[in-house]
Amino acid sequence: MSEQLFKSFAIIGAGPNTGIHIVKAFLAIGAPILVIARPASTNVAALPADDPNLTVVRADYTSASEISAVLREYKVDVLISTVTLVFGGVVGQTVLADAAKEAGVKLFVPSEFGIKPQLAKGGLAFQKTDFAVYAKSIGLPTLRVFNGLFYEFVPWLTALADTGKFHIVNKGETPGSFTAVSDVAGYVAHILTTQPPSRLLDVVIQIEGQRATLSEIGALYKGRAPVVYCDHLPTEGVVNAHFRTFFQKHIEAGGGSCGWNPVTESDDAESASRDNSLWEGHHWLTVSEALAQ
Repeated sequence: MSEQLFKSFAIIGAGPNTGIHIVKAFLAIGAPILVIARPASTNVAALPADDPNLTVVRADYTSASEISAVLREYKVDVLISTVTLVFGGVVGQTVLADAAKEAGVKLFVPSEFGIKPQLAKGGLAFQKTDFAVYAKSIGLPTLRVFNGLFYEFVPWLTALADTGKFHIVNKGETPGSFTAVSDVAGYVAHILTTQPPSRLLDVVIQIEGQRATLSEIGALYKGRAPVVYCDHLPTEGVVNAHFRTFFQKHIEAGGGSCGWNPVTESDDAESASRDNSLWEGHHWLTVSEALAQ
């Protein structure tokens, strides 16, 4: 007897970076999705206003009881979070987890969608590791999706968007995982609506659009932007330059690959794209294809 698939989906944090793309991916395959927006959020203005599969409600993300009431009302099976790490949203996911647990949500998809976080306090995105531990402690099943770096993230990471130059810290010769945001969004919608729950509960997903180095990506900008090799990013006119430098050094050490093991600090390149196969027949965009869009 086959398992019953998940039927009801909700998303919190439908912002422009990742969330709105996931919402549109659900709508593209005709799957209903509930968007839970903050009371003052303006992001919902970018969503299609006339799609019958889209429902938008507003709730206070800091109120577990308020979020839980919404989840119960709409009988949500899967809650997806795309809250931002930068502004403290990931830390606030404990409230969302409590609400999901209380409402009987069957699967929580936390805001990972990137490289694997470091484990030590103060490490890169360590708050995501802390949340995974918390979710497990309250018995809330999770699905953690790692896709390496978004192609769209590279101009920010290299200060190209700030300076007009593609900055590479050190040599930029260590391969990492790069994936288009549209591929990540489509993948999430696809597996949640087609895979049996037993394949998704308390699972770590690793996907990769293309394996590449920053040096290889920089070469694609030939004729459009100069490539600068440096010890650190310039600080003038570049917000959070020190963090971007730190991030690039982490990639250079191997942490940009989905096959990276934070415990052993080693990379298994073959496992970086191990879960691509769950989207059978899909064409994953390459870096050059994404840049051409």
